[in-house]
Amino acid sequence: MKKIKNKAIAFDFDGTLLQGGLDKGVHIMYASWMACYKTSFRKYLNPKNPSGDIEDMLSAYLNYPGSPRFQQLSAIVNALVNGSPESVNNPAEMNVGESLQMEYSEVKELFNTIYSDLNSIAADKYWNPFPVIKETLQTLFLSYDLYIASGVTEDILQKDFDHHYFDRSLFRGIFGGNSKGGSDKGSILKKIKQSGYNDILFVGDSTKDLEYAIEAEVKFFRIKENNDYLRLLSIIKEKFPDEKKRWFYSQKEINFFREKTLFILQPRNVNISLSGIIDYINDTV
Repeated sequence: MKKIKNKAIAFDFDGTLLQGGLDKGVHIMYASWMACYKTSFRKYLNPKNPSGDIEDMLSAYLNYPGSPRFQQLSAIVNALVNGSPESVNNPAEMNVGESLQMEYSEVKELFNTIYSDLNSIAADKYWNPFPVIKETLQTLFLSYDLYIASGVTEDILQKDFDHHYFDRSLFRGIFGGNSKGGSDKGSILKKIKQSGYNDILFVGDSTKDLEYAIEAEVKFFRIKENNDYLRLLSIIKEKFPDEKKRWFYSQKEINFFREKTLFILQPRNVNISLSGIIDYINDTV
């Protein structure tokens, strides 16, 4: 990619340009559990009383907030199988038999489909751009090269980008991950950095986004609410901000993950549609 301006700003997508975020934690855990339930990994689940499964999944998810989806999946499956909430690179590291190792590719495929479908429904029904973001992008475009650096898979990112009527002409590049998990925000940021900018800012919403920025040696700004964009426009007049303070989910947010996931995994709710699940999750988001 060829730079036009001397400085660049890269944005995450979900939770940064679009409002939302907590619901994706429930999506991750539900999709992981259902992928296991529909395969031989079901033997590690307790469908009649899934509360213990949820505690295992939650411990893994909290270890990898904002991480690539397949890294989160492997940590969750490892927690369900072994009680170890750590991501692995190969299913053999979960100490499962060869047949389950072979079947893990099916788990990944099922998980990816369910998780993507949940996100797609939520994007259509509940995830809207921050009120000031499009005007903010127009302003920033005048002085900086703009990019998207998202962990959302490329196909879904491109679809959602157009669905919410973002202006493609404002961006030098719109980059997402791939369905095999081979690309993340860190590698995208490093790719942008190779263009030779004097300064780069990454705008994101998760602690993992901060870690990506630090790893790529670029600056970082956190978005939590609409007013953060107004604050960014004020700060950036002098220089790029560079926030370094990590943060974590509050107890209220953790309880949200736990209670919402527990409800939709109850045996009596097994026939709720994905759309119904999304409506329930967002009832009190």
